Amino acid sequence: MTKDEEDKRMKAISLLKTVRQKLTKAEKDRDDAVKEASALREKERAERVREESEKLRHQSEIDSLNAERDRAVTGLKAQFDKELAAVKERHEKELGALRSELELDAVTVKAVFDKEISNKNFRITQLENSLNSVVRDKNSFFEQVQIRQAEVESSQAHLESLQSQNTELQHQLREQGDQIVLLNEELLEARREFESSSSLSRNSAIATSSEDTAQLLTSVEIKYEAKLTELKRVLNNTEKERNESDAEWSRKLREKNKEVERLSSLLGTATQSKAQDHGLVENLKVEIANLQQQIEASQNEISGLRTQIMQLKDNETTFTARETEVETKAKVLEQKLEESKSRESLLRTNNKTLREELRKVQSSAALLERQRNPGIGYWTSRSESTAAASSDSINSSASTPLGRSSSDNAHKVPAKNDEEEVNLEYLRNVILQFLEHKEMRPNLVRVLSIILHFTPQETRRLVAKV
Repeated sequence: MTKDEEDKRMKAISLLKTVRQKLTKAEKDRDDAVKEASALREKERAERVREESEKLRHQSEIDSLNAERDRAVTGLKAQFDKELAAVKERHEKELGALRSELELDAVTVKAVFDKEISNKNFRITQLENSLNSVVRDKNSFFEQVQIRQAEVESSQAHLESLQSQNTELQHQLREQGDQIVLLNEELLEARREFESSSSLSRNSAIATSSEDTAQLLTSVEIKYEAKLTELKRVLNNTEKERNESDAEWSRKLREKNKEVERLSSLLGTATQSKAQDHGLVENLKVEIANLQQQIEASQNEISGLRTQIMQLKDNETTFTARETEVETKAKVLEQKLEESKSRESLLRTNNKTLREELRKVQSSAALLERQRNPGIGYWTSRSESTAAASSDSINSSASTPLGRSSSDNAHKVPAKNDEEEVNLEYLRNVILQFLEHKEMRPNLVRVLSIILHFTPQETRRLVAKV
């Protein structure tokens, strides 16, 4: 009995040491978390100061770029207005000079101008009529060319089909030739078999009739000769049809090619005449092109201004993106700070729980010490020294008033009812604490094995199941 109690007390002391180690580790983790949180705060503060300075610098750059853009746009607008006014004034002067000159020469030029206008109108009418006729001829030639091309394509397709048929017939011809060779081989084989059978019949002394043998040989030769004649006839017909179709389609293809060349020459002539007619229109197009070049020059200047504005907008977008990135980094740092704070609170909670468990284990050790029956001899002195060592370790590790009161009360003997109430209270608190945390259930088994006096086999069985 004394040995069992001694084992139980040693197990309780080892459990107390384990709890103390966990408490020390939790305090160390808490200190590390506090250090990490302070480092994160410092880092976040430095990052925030740097972001503020970067943001102010970016804002100043944006303001300077905006001011520069406004100055550039204002200068370009003023320059454009000035050039526009100069061009307008110059055109007004030229228009006034031209108006005065026209007024002076209107009387003498009007008749010549009317005559030239009538001649030009007549010439334009002739050119329009010729152009319409050329267009109609071109359209008709083009339609004919398309029709001829379609016919040529259909002829080529038919020629390809005939070529494929020719290839097929050649293939059949080769097959027929192979069949003829096979029939000749069969005929030779039949003759050899006949000769061998006749020699065997003579050797075996079987009498055969020479007339039957001759008739059999003649019938076989006639049959194979008929097959060869039929195959040669089919081959000749196929070769003749192929030659005729090749000649016919070659002739048609030459005719179609000649027709296409003729239409192509007609189309080239029509194109040349149309090009000559278009030469008269090119002069008017040159003047239109000059005016369009002047308009394009003005549009290019406007496009340059728009490009500069777009570049300024792109720079502003870049700065905004960088500012957003800095804000995102700040949010990430804040999130890390929150996580460190949550870890710190969790470590504090774990530390508090471990302190409570340590206090309860100390109370349990004190109660076990009071409940132990005093022995005699060697076991009595050993238990007293062990109890003194355990009480000293408990007093040195626990700094709460409850630990000091439990070490002072270790030399007193309370009433039996008070001990039972304390044991029940301790048992309830321990079971609740260990059941709330799944990873601490093996420790619950060890505590219950000490309190309920489990055997080592029962303790091992419960630990294995947990």
